[in-house]
Amino acid sequence: MMNVKSWITIAAACLLSGCYSHSYQINGVAEGLADGDTLFLTTDLNEGIPMDTIIIEDGKFTYQGENDSIQLAMIYAARANEANVQFFTEPGTITISLSAVPGASRVGGTSCNNEWQLLNDSVMVFGKEINRIAEHIYANNVDEESQQKGMQQIDEINKHFAQLIIRTAERNIKNEFGYFIVTYYPDDYIDMDTRARLIEQLPENFRQRTAIKEIQTAIEHAKKSQEGSTISDFKQMAPDGSQMSLMEEIRKNRITIVDFWASWCGPCRQEMPFMVAMYNDLKDKGLGIVGISLDDNGSSWQAGIDQLALPWPQMSDLQGWKNAAAQALSINSIPHTIVVNQNGKILRRGLRGNDLRQFVEETLK
Repeated sequence: MMNVKSWITIAAACLLSGCYSHSYQINGVAEGLADGDTLFLTTDLNEGIPMDTIIIEDGKFTYQGENDSIQLAMIYAARANEANVQFFTEPGTITISLSAVPGASRVGGTSCNNEWQLLNDSVMVFGKEINRIAEHIYANNVDEESQQKGMQQIDEINKHFAQLIIRTAERNIKNEFGYFIVTYYPDDYIDMDTRARLIEQLPENFRQRTAIKEIQTAIEHAKKSQEGSTISDFKQMAPDGSQMSLMEEIRKNRITIVDFWASWCGPCRQEMPFMVAMYNDLKDKGLGIVGISLDDNGSSWQAGIDQLALPWPQMSDLQGWKNAAAQALSINSIPHTIVVNQNGKILRRGLRGNDLRQFVEETLK
């Protein structure tokens, strides 16, 4: 599960097209900012390091740039961090309405930017509803049943957003924005088979780009750990410093959920009360859980286990995203669950919330 901020800034930048040279023009208006204020332009969405500056005059700003590729960029105000907007450096005239009110900025004028604004409008709608539900279910006086109902509602919203992402990709599959969708959103929103299908529909020159080649290689690797395959054993460190075998733990249970998480992962932490309740209800029927943490700090990892009161075995090599088990099993977003039988055969992967519990209950009957 991902929050609204994650939806909007999943990647630091996205290089869309091949090399060429074209110009773009930005015509913008600024609301809630003063004449003479400085705006920064950047394509470094992680650090926000400016590549140029723009000055507001008469409530407006303009900019002309040259680009050899279409990139996701951002304009933000020097004195008001909430005044920012992401856009594509696409040839043509780009219109931007920059507002100091969070979520009120808008882009348009070119094909990619028009589609980007439509998608961000949906992000805001879905995100507000998720935030409303989250605020309710994590209030101190909300009972466990209400929390589980809320988690189910959030899962449904995420599913609807994923469907929207795929429909948007399909509608734009012959242009740069379709390529952007295919290469930008993680497996939470576009599963492996759907991504492979979308890639086959891209124009041939798009399929020859490096990013697509890398994705295709990753898909081939992921097929080795898809449902029906058998996982390898991994030995990693338990919180007490001893070495723990994943398969030894798996063999103790009728079925085991291998839960990839991290102490720094907000959505992981939000889901843990549901996981704990499911474990307590079903452990006597043969359910086991093994947590594999993508932490890189032992103290933070232990603190997360203690704070969330996680009762099942935990293991990690404290290598963050380079965790050996995560890489071998093609984990590129968390939380992520893999359900296996006693022999390590993968029964299902990627289930969360009520879908996960329903599958576990049916399997344990």
